[in-house]
Amino acid sequence: MVTWEQIKAKIPPLLRRKYMLYVCTVFVFLIVVTVWDDSSLVNWAQSTLELRRMKREKAYYEQQLKTTTDVLQELRTNNDSLEKFARERYGFHHSDEDVFVIVE
Repeated sequence: MVTWEQIKAKIPPLLRRKYMLYVCTVFVFLIVVTVWDDSSLVNWAQSTLELRRMKREKAYYEQQLKTTTDVLQELRTNNDSLEKFARERYGFHHSDEDVFVIVE
């Protein structure tokens, strides 16, 4: 098995200095890209997670909008369903009726 010392011994001294300079440069670059910069990988990951959350919310609200639109259309076209909706949701009643609300 080849050790690091054997590899290092085969590299000429001048090239070793340049090699270390390149390694340090790449290391600093990776630090800047992953943590320090405004468009870093950390910010990118956070933005990706927020985008996924917002897409889920959008789908939920689109479903709610469709459901509400369907209910509204039903209420506009059918007087029986309008009366049922008013009685169930808001406790409306005729003047000659008594309404008992049971809370569980």
